[in-house]
Amino acid sequence: MAALPSRLRVGLRSRERVMRHCISPGGEQSSMTGRRGQIVASLSCIAPIGPDVTQRRLLPIIFGMTHAGKSLLWAGADAFTLFILIKVLDIPPVMAGTLFVLSSFWNAMVDGIWGHIVNRRMAIRAMLPGVCGLAAGLGCLSFAILPWLPAGIMPGTIFALFLFRTTFSLIDVPHNATAAALANIHGHLSVARWRSILSALTAIMVAAAALPMTGAATMVPHMARMIFPAIALMACLLLAPLPWLIRMTRQATPVSRAGRLDRAKRVPMRGLGLFCLSQMLGFAALACMGKAMLHTGALEGWLLDYALLILTIVRLAAVGLWSPIAAHIGSAKALSLAYICSALSAITLPAAIGQGGLSAAIILGLLGLSLGGVILLAWSSFSEQLPRWGMADDPAAAVRAYGWFTATAKVGLGFSGLFTGAWLGQVGGGSIWALWLLVMPIALLCVASASMAWCGWRFRMPLASHRLEPA
Repeated sequence: MAALPSRLRVGLRSRERVMRHCISPGGEQSSMTGRRGQIVASLSCIAPIGPDVTQRRLLPIIFGMTHAGKSLLWAGADAFTLFILIKVLDIPPVMAGTLFVLSSFWNAMVDGIWGHIVNRRMAIRAMLPGVCGLAAGLGCLSFAILPWLPAGIMPGTIFALFLFRTTFSLIDVPHNATAAALANIHGHLSVARWRSILSALTAIMVAAAALPMTGAATMVPHMARMIFPAIALMACLLLAPLPWLIRMTRQATPVSRAGRLDRAKRVPMRGLGLFCLSQMLGFAALACMGKAMLHTGALEGWLLDYALLILTIVRLAAVGLWSPIAAHIGSAKALSLAYICSALSAITLPAAIGQGGLSAAIILGLLGLSLGGVILLAWSSFSEQLPRWGMADDPAAAVRAYGWFTATAKVGLGFSGLFTGAWLGQVGGGSIWALWLLVMPIALLCVASASMAWCGWRFRMPLASHRLEPA
C-alpha cells in the first residue's frame, strides 16, 4: 500500500470504508440500507479512477444532451403544430384544434400503455436502448416533414402527427425515468433545475425560430420548410446517446412480480391521481397563452412579434428565482404559489395591453416567471413524491408512474390546442375583449390547479409500509 501513489491510496481507503459501511461482517447486506441503499451504495462505492467512474461522470452530461434534444422536438411541436395546421396546411381552426387534441390523447394513451409494458415485461426493458434509438430517428423525421405535406390533405397530416406522437412517447417515458435514478444521487431539485434550464434554452431557440414565421403570410410556408428540418437535425444529433443513457441507468436486479403487485395494492393512488389531474389542468391553461401569442392581434406590433420570445427568456430566469423559494417553503407550497402568480399575471394582461406596450411587456415577463416556476416545480415535486407513493425502490414502477404523469400532462396540452382553436374560431383573437374571454378561464384553471396540488400532498404512504417483504 505504501508503494502506491497517494491519490490511489486515498481512493482505495475511501472505497474500503464505504464497502465496510455497506456490507456487514457476515457478508449480508446491512438491514438499515434496504433496496434503495443498495442502489445508492453501488453508485457511491467507486474508486476515483477507472472506466466505470468515467461513465458515471458522463451520465449527467448525456442526460442533459438527450433532454435538450427531446425538449427541442417537443417545444417545436407544441408551439408550431397548431400554427402549421392553420397557416400552412389550410385546415380550419376548429378542425386543427380537434386534430391537435386527438393526437395528444393518442400520445397520452401510448405513454400509459408503454409505461405499463416496460413495468411488466423484462424482455422489453432489455430492448429499450434499441427501441428508443429507432424511435428517436423516426420522431425527428416525422417532425421535419410536417410543413412539407400537401395543403388540405388530411390523411397525410394525420399520419405524420400520429407517427410523431407515437415515437415521442417511446423515448419520452424511459428518458423521464432516468431522471429518477439521477435524482437519488444529485437531488430532486437539482435534477429539476437541469431539466428546466435545458427546456428553457430550447424554448428560446424555438421562439427565436418563430420570429421569421410571424411576418408576411406568403413567406410562412417557405420559412417553416427550412426551420423544421433544421430543428429535427439538431434534435437527432442530441438524442444520439439516448440508448447508452438508458442502458447505463437501467436497474440490473428487477423487483419480483409478486413484490411489485403487493406494493401496488398498498400505494395510495389518490395522491398520484390528484397530482396528475392538477398538473393536467394547469398545463392546459398555461399552454393556451403561448399558443395564443402566435395568433392574437390585440398586442402592439413589436410586442406581438416578440411575445413568445419574452415568455421563454424570462422562463429561464425563473429557475434562479423559484429554486430558493422551493428550498425555503417546500416544493408543494412553491408550486401552488407559482400557479397563483400565473393566474394573476394572465388576468391582468388585457388591462396591461390597454396601458401600452411597456406595461404589457412587464406582465408578460411576470407570466414567464410564473410559467417557469410551474415547469420547474412540477417535475421536482413529482420525483419527490415517488418515495411517498412507494415507487422509489422500483425503477420499473417509476417508469409506470412517469408514464401516467406525462400522459395526463399531454392530455392537458392537447386540450390547450382544442381550446385555442375553438377560441380562434369563435372570436378570432383580434381584440382586447377576445383576449379577456381567453384569460378568464385560464386564471380559474390555474387557481384550481393550485388548490388541488396543495391538497394532493397529504396523500402519502408511510415510509415503513412500502418496503418489500422477503421473497
